[in-house]
Amino acid sequence: MNNATLLLIGRSGTKDDSTYIDALQKRYTLKNAPSGKQALECVRMYSPRLAVLDAVSMRTPGDRISRMLRDSFGQLPIVHIHPGRSDGIESAADVLFTPPLNTRRLLNSIERLLKAYDGDDEILQCGNFQMNVPRRLLIYNGLERPLNPKQASLLELFFRHPNEVIERKRLMETVWQTEYLGDTRTLDVHIRWVRQALEESGKNLKTIRGIGYCLEVAPITE
Repeated sequence: MNNATLLLIGRSGTKDDSTYIDALQKRYTLKNAPSGKQALECVRMYSPRLAVLDAVSMRTPGDRISRMLRDSFGQLPIVHIHPGRSDGIESAADVLFTPPLNTRRLLNSIERLLKAYDGDDEILQCGNFQMNVPRRLLIYNGLERPLNPKQASLLELFFRHPNEVIERKRLMETVWQTEYLGDTRTLDVHIRWVRQALEESGKNLKTIRGIGYCLEVAPITE
């Protein structure tokens, strides 16, 4: 029996969702919030380890609620059950499900996220990647890639702010502790190394001409 507290956002107790809700209740302490606004209040009140956003039960895509949770509680793991009936899914969740929902895969994803966010070492989850912050390790497909200090600092900043444009000035101030922007070739070289570390996903680290960079990350789709 796992006593971790989880927050379920949506309409609980309907016939369609009773199977997965029963499974969650057997493993976790479950709190319920029927709306996005109440979800924010519940996170502050109960400090859940993870949020399950059942947008299907709310008859809404839930993208706005997911972004609101991410903006307010950046390190809260989010699992998003999305109807998948929109032109473009813009969820800020860590893991995304679309109907039909497989309860076993949902439970496995929750366990994986809880383990990733636990432990003495701080682990950042960003798309399909994880980063062990104090040990400066990039983790992908179970393999660990060591990072040099500057690579690690850059990746940490991008992982903490996925899908956000980060200005070159901010990168220089944070990683190199300087406000000097006369010559940023060093930054350009390290950005290239970060892209190499991300392998095929390096193309998602976009150059925003004249401004900075943005790491475009989609939720994990189950």
